[in-house]
Amino acid sequence: MVGATAAMMRLRTPRWKDPRLIVGIVLVVASVLMGAVLVSRLSETTSVLIARSAIVPGDTISAEDLVAVELRLGEQTDRYLGSVDAIPEGSVALRTIHPGELVPMSAVGQSEEVQLRPVVIPVDASVAESVVPGATVELWHTAPTTEDGTEMRARMLVPDAVVRSVDEGSTLGMQKMSVEVLVPSDSLGEVLEVLSQDQQLDVIGIPGAHGLAP
Repeated sequence: MVGATAAMMRLRTPRWKDPRLIVGIVLVVASVLMGAVLVSRLSETTSVLIARSAIVPGDTISAEDLVAVELRLGEQTDRYLGSVDAIPEGSVALRTIHPGELVPMSAVGQSEEVQLRPVVIPVDASVAESVVPGATVELWHTAPTTEDGTEMRARMLVPDAVVRSVDEGSTLGMQKMSVEVLVPSDSLGEVLEVLSQDQQLDVIGIPGAHGLAP
């Protein structure tokens, strides 16, 4: 009889005032609400700006360069520009923003933050046709043969120059092409010295890099 009474006590329906029951209900409700909020936030679309064409370092960022689209960014909303109004006045690109790329906040700043300088380099037609604005290229210098016949090896001056523009104009009926590239300010002196001596400076596209012409 005692055993039966003990079993009935164990199977007795818990009272609503039982603290353990209340805590359990609160935890279940909280987890359901948190899950619903998370799913809702992940399914929400957010307005974000995408580059229409390549924007190179130092270029002013304007509404004409951008298009707004609705995307699901989840927790990454704060990493990208959501509207043109959010762009501070006078903002420029701090790095290349490629066509179709979301515009990250980290790529937008002021002109004094850009540590690149423009240099115009004469090139062959094949080079001019193989790169487009925004392409990352290498600059190689090949020194001329010395008076004693010693041949100098080519050396890379700049490993990560950025193509700013390609000029395919003509002069006196002869086609003359050039590429304007952006080089780090600490490499500018060496690049200008090579150009001033009319020595060969090659613009080499990097396979797999953005901005190479197909």
